Amino acid sequence: MVQKFQDKDFYNNGFDLIRYWAAISVMLGHFAWRAQAFTNTPIKAMDTMVSIMHFFPGVVLLFAISGFLVTASLERSKSKKEYMLKRVVRLYPELWVCTIVNLIMLCIVVPNLLDKSIIVWLGTQVFGVANTPSCLSNFATGSVNGSLWTIFTEIQLYIVICFFNGFLKKMNNVQWGIALTVSVAVNVGCDYAAKYFGGAIAKMIERAFVPYFIWFLLGCFIYHKRDVLIPVLKKLTLPLLAVYTVLRLLNWNLPGYYAGIMVGILAPLIAIGGGTAYLRFVSNATSPTEFSSITGLC
Repeated sequence: MVQKFQDKDFYNNGFDLIRYWAAISVMLGHFAWRAQAFTNTPIKAMDTMVSIMHFFPGVVLLFAISGFLVTASLERSKSKKEYMLKRVVRLYPELWVCTIVNLIMLCIVVPNLLDKSIIVWLGTQVFGVANTPSCLSNFATGSVNGSLWTIFTEIQLYIVICFFNGFLKKMNNVQWGIALTVSVAVNVGCDYAAKYFGGAIAKMIERAFVPYFIWFLLGCFIYHKRDVLIPVLKKLTLPLLAVYTVLRLLNWNLPGYYAGIMVGILAPLIAIGGGTAYLRFVSNATSPTEFSSITGLC
């Protein structure tokens, strides 16, 4: 009997390591980017940091790995209700702690700027909706918690996969090809639309899950076809990484929202392939219980 991927390998992966890299890269990349804006002269070290962090965009990696692991979580849940409860428990307590810490710091640093709009801000933060209170719109970068948009987008993707996973798992290869192609087209189309219309349209595109769906859907696709794709990706991770590196160094890319579509396709394949093949720092010590703690990437 052919041994399937999930029979022995599903709990043996390095996705945590990739997740930490992605989160740190986003943090340092934003720090360097914003620090540059407050200086009158270029800082070479900051430019280098931004270039390194953008080489493998953390947001792309997080959404792709999330598509793979969250689909696994949904498949292992007894019901949609259980799945959504797991997502809430995984996401919201940490978000609420961060919100409280953020509020405390604001009260310490700029108490004179706060007004009633901070109450509205707290109400949106509780549900993971990115928002900056009017009283702080001109403070610092103009965004109290600029990274929160990824959480709001992730929540949308959690809901989408909850209702459409049953259809996705029944799709054949041709249907998957069509779905992925359409998602690529939508990503590129959102890039052109945001640049052409700007303003409120660009902001709506930024906050919706639609332009980022291709990365998440790639993760879902690999999970549903894992018995065939994971062994292939394990073998192709290093060749794909070499091709990706050369194309990035040559600054060759294609249009795409947030990241060029070449990055948006190759980076998820490399991350999931590498996570299951070369980065098994959890090794055989990882249990199903431990695995459940990393299936809520956000």
